[in-house]
Amino acid sequence: HGLTRADISIKQMWKVYRAEGIERIDFWPNLKHIRAAYFNDECGVSVMLARGLPDEPTIFSMAHELKHHLVDKDLMVTLCGPADTPPVTDDRSAIEIGAEVFAAEFIYPEADFVWDFEKIGGPCNPRALVRLKEATSTTLSYQAMVKRSLRLGLLHYTDEFRFEVVHWGLLEKRLFGRRLSDARRQQRLAK
Repeated sequence: HGLTRADISIKQMWKVYRAEGIERIDFWPNLKHIRAAYFNDECGVSVMLARGLPDEPTIFSMAHELKHHLVDKDLMVTLCGPADTPPVTDDRSAIEIGAEVFAAEFIYPEADFVWDFEKIGGPCNPRALVRLKEATSTTLSYQAMVKRSLRLGLLHYTDEFRFEVVHWGLLEKRLFGRRLSDARRQQRLAK
C-alpha cells in the first residue's frame, strides 16, 4: 500500500481500507467496552470505531480491524475491546491476539523497530522509547512498544522499574519540552 514509515495517519489507513474493499467507517459515541467492530454482512463491509479516541488508538484499532477483514471475514461480526469483553473463548482470544500482533506489525514492522532502536543506541528504558518515538514519529503506542521490547528481550521487567506506571506525556515534556502527540496534531493542522 506504499506505506514506508512508522507514522501512519488515519487518512492513510482510510486509503488502505478503500483499496481492500472496506466500504464504510462509522464513528459511534459512548462505546463503553468496545473500541471497534468489523462487519461483513448483507449491508456490506464496514468498521465501527469509538468516536473521540486520540489518533494512536484509532489508527491501531483500524489496523486491528483490517486484520479481521483480511483473515477473519467469515466471522461476519467481530467486536473488539478489552480482553475480558464477552464472549471470552480460546478461539476469540487467539483471533484477538493475532489482530493485536498484526496491527503492531502493520504500523511499525518489527525489523524497522529493531533497526531504529539500534540507531538510537543505549539501554532500553522509558527515555529510549520516547526518543525512538520522537525520532520515527511512529503512531504505535508506548504500550505496544513496551510489549514488543519485552518480547524481543530489549528490556526486562523488574518490580523496581515498572513500565505501566511511566507517565509518558510528562517524560516527553521533560525530554522535548512538548507532548509528541501535540506536535503531530499541530503539523497535521498546518497542512
